[in-house]
Amino acid sequence: MEHNWKDIILPAYEIRKSKAEKQAFIDLLAAEYGDRMHVEEGGSLVKSRNVVIGSPETAKTVYTAHYDTCARLPVPNFITPRNIFLYLLYQVGIALLFVIPALALELLAGYLTRSAGPLVSLLAAEGTLILVLALFVWIFLVGVPNPHTANDNTSGVVTVLTLADRLADDPDAAFILFDNEEVGLLGSMAYAAAHPDVKKNTMIVNFDCVSDGDHFLVLFSKEAQKRPLYEELRARVPAVFADTGKDIDVCPKRGTIYPSDQANFKTSAAVCALNRSPVVGLYMNKIHTPKDTVFDEENIALLADVFAPRT
Repeated sequence: MEHNWKDIILPAYEIRKSKAEKQAFIDLLAAEYGDRMHVEEGGSLVKSRNVVIGSPETAKTVYTAHYDTCARLPVPNFITPRNIFLYLLYQVGIALLFVIPALALELLAGYLTRSAGPLVSLLAAEGTLILVLALFVWIFLVGVPNPHTANDNTSGVVTVLTLADRLADDPDAAFILFDNEEVGLLGSMAYAAAHPDVKKNTMIVNFDCVSDGDHFLVLFSKEAQKRPLYEELRARVPAVFADTGKDIDVCPKRGTIYPSDQANFKTSAAVCALNRSPVVGLYMNKIHTPKDTVFDEENIALLADVFAPRT
């Protein structure tokens, strides 16, 4: 049975950041998938709870997404997969936006305490720098949960659960919802470390931010391009996307950048939806802010038909 997971998750389970919020979401899935699902804990300093549906160890393809919610940021996470220079320039600009004030406060603290002696002045300056940088790290990684997660990454979660429903009887398919992607890909890192064969050999397809944009990229790693899925998708997508006004490019990841959980697996593909500008090319610009409210249901339906065509 296929559910309308968007209408189930967005009203009541859109925020999945605290332990209680994540547990409520896990309980929702457990009630639906029963023995087909289990939760695998992993990680050393930060514990992650990855939701596993099916058997990734025996599956030929594992469909994944992260389910944790990012912190609300004052600026969006701006991603341009095919414009690496602009992506890096933006990241450097954001870093400087916080580092420069931190350094200024460090100098100010040292100046205001100079009369107490050089040692006190140095300690005050360095202590201020550490505290301010720690505050910025907290804002970016922990912080207040973003109130809207339509694209990042309820869209990926809904896509994976839609595939889990459609491929319920397919032993060659399994599904994982990773925890703690937003704090450094920690959930997928823990899973890959615990399952080295999956990390090296299993085809991983990771959906991250797929509901806002009419231009899809499916970025295959070098090893993944050797798998049948690569050519199967390239042959299938023209018919699925015909007359939709949307387009999809199934292509090598070489020359692109897309930071998400697929990076922890050798044989993998990243799937994302983007908008297009004549100046910057393909881009994503609302995630990690309250403007992350766009959920194009047609996007999920198209991806489901691409990866699990109805027979």
